[in-house]
Amino acid sequence: MLTNKMSSLRRCLGAIGPVTMLLLLGPVQPMNAQTTGDQAKQISDEQIGKMLAAADSYVVDAVNRHDAYAVAAAFWDDGIEVTPLGAFSGRAEIEKHLAEQYKATDVRDFVEPIDEIHISGDHGWFVAHWSATNATEPSGERRPVKGYITAVLEKRNGEWKARMHTTFPSAAQ
Repeated sequence: MLTNKMSSLRRCLGAIGPVTMLLLLGPVQPMNAQTTGDQAKQISDEQIGKMLAAADSYVVDAVNRHDAYAVAAAFWDDGIEVTPLGAFSGRAEIEKHLAEQYKATDVRDFVEPIDEIHISGDHGWFVAHWSATNATEPSGERRPVKGYITAVLEKRNGEWKARMHTTFPSAAQ
């Protein structure tokens, strides 16, 4: 029974892994704010962190739609996703893994509140917790699952994306 429970949890985790990561999608590109004069005022690292956290809703929506392409787009081409199911390197491999997990697992109601986000120049990191409901096998009964996420972010050419993202389950399920 414990083996079946862990297997079900691993399927669910693999399906939602890169989610949060994405708070880093490209919608957060404007990095300068106009002032009253001709000078541009640099946005603070704290403000950038808040903008990235707000952009995370795009990735959360993509996870709930089971859109592997959109979730993987939050990673750099050389990004890394680490889950209990293994490590996946490169956006194409991450997308393939997600697509397989979305076919095998019916994850719904995914949410991912960000607990802390820190930005310093062109680099940053965040920690978050997540929860969702997962269809159990074979009855299809839904049950809650939850866990934690960490991510390393990087800005390249004015765009923020995930360089590395980890997802792992909470010990208390």
